[in-house]
Amino acid sequence: MNAIERAIRAVSAVVMALAAVALILMMLMVTLDVAGKYLFVAPVPVTLEMVSNYYMVAVVFLPLAAVELTGGHIHVELIHARLPRVGRRILDIAAHALACLFFTMLTAYGWEVAVKKFEVGEFLMGQYSLIIWPSRFLVPLGCGLIAVLLALKTVRAAVHLARPDLDHEEPSAHGAME
Repeated sequence: MNAIERAIRAVSAVVMALAAVALILMMLMVTLDVAGKYLFVAPVPVTLEMVSNYYMVAVVFLPLAAVELTGGHIHVELIHARLPRVGRRILDIAAHALACLFFTMLTAYGWEVAVKKFEVGEFLMGQYSLIIWPSRFLVPLGCGLIAVLLALKTVRAAVHLARPDLDHEEPSAHGAME
């Protein structure tokens, strides 16, 4: 395992933990909101705004790389398993490269939006004002991390294509990195 992979694993673990905390906080806040609304006729203020602008964004985007590291994303192997070694490698390279391109574009666009929202100090006005620009940086963080991981997986698949002697280190197109 090289230094880049160790760094990706470490950062992925941290952001996955943050996503887990966000999920727990979201569950608690929604539970308190529902209980407050029906038991005390006093719902928790800004629940919808916090859930949709902070918690959901964190839960969706932060774990992307950690899920990719464990092979947890949905995949279908109708063709992959039936291809010869070279075909599997070429398909792996294409899949990782396209996914990397997609997440790189999401990262760039997400960063651009986040910076603009930071510059204007984006917030929601309602019964209470809620600053929401910080949550905009969660999208490029999660997408950027998976883009780097996918770039690493693309290079690894290309190396395995060029070096058949590495087949004992069989990289998985969809699974964890060895």
